[in-house]
This record gives sequence, structure tokens and C-alpha cells, in this order.
Amino acid sequence: MAGFFMFANHLVIVFPGTEYNPMLMAEWRTRTVQPAFYMTASYFILRHFVGKNPTSTLWPVFLILLFFTLTQSLLFFDKSYKFGVPGIGMFIVSIFVTLLVRLSHTKRKKEIRMDTF
Repeated sequence: MAGFFMFANHLVIVFPGTEYNPMLMAEWRTRTVQPAFYMTASYFILRHFVGKNPTSTLWPVFLILLFFTLTQSLLFFDKSYKFGVPGIGMFIVSIFVTLLVRLSHTKRKKEIRMDTF
């Protein structure tokens, strides 16, 4: 999918196998995926200048999912934007996956501490 989005964006306009409105999907990507990417990039640039490194390899994955979930939750306050049941479903899935990755990060962080001392 990433290769399609980079080199043949016109082939993947909506989620594969669905028949969503392409304009609605473009708006959804613009309002959720792109801000989540920029917030994650800003966070890691700030951490780089402060001199801190991630504590585990799952930390960047957790952050992108966290910011993605945050941007989706903010869309619920926008009265003009209606994504309906697919948007609510994606929000619930992203909450579940974010919590799962957070638990995995915590477990991995404890393993790293045990290995170093």
C-alpha cells in the first residue's frame, strides 16, 4: 500500500474493497493521517534536539498510533464533518491497537532494563 501511495496514488483512491466516496476519503486522510504524521515528526525532532532517544523500538509505532487516534477523536467535535459508521469503526480499532502497542512497549521496556543491568 505504501508503494502504491508513493508511486501510483491514482490507483488507490479509497480503501481497497470498499466503495467509499473518493472525496470523503481524501478529506479523511487530510484530516487524520497527515496531521498525525506531522505531530509525530515534530515530536521526534524535538526529542532529537533535547538529546533523548526512544526507550524501545515500539515507541515510534505507539506515537504515530496515538496521534492518529487523537486526530480522529478531534474530528468528532467538528459538526461539518460526517464520516459515519466507518469513521467510528476505524476510531474504535485505532484505540484498541494503540492500547495493545502501549502494553507491548511497556513489556519491551521492562525487558530492556532487565537485560542491561
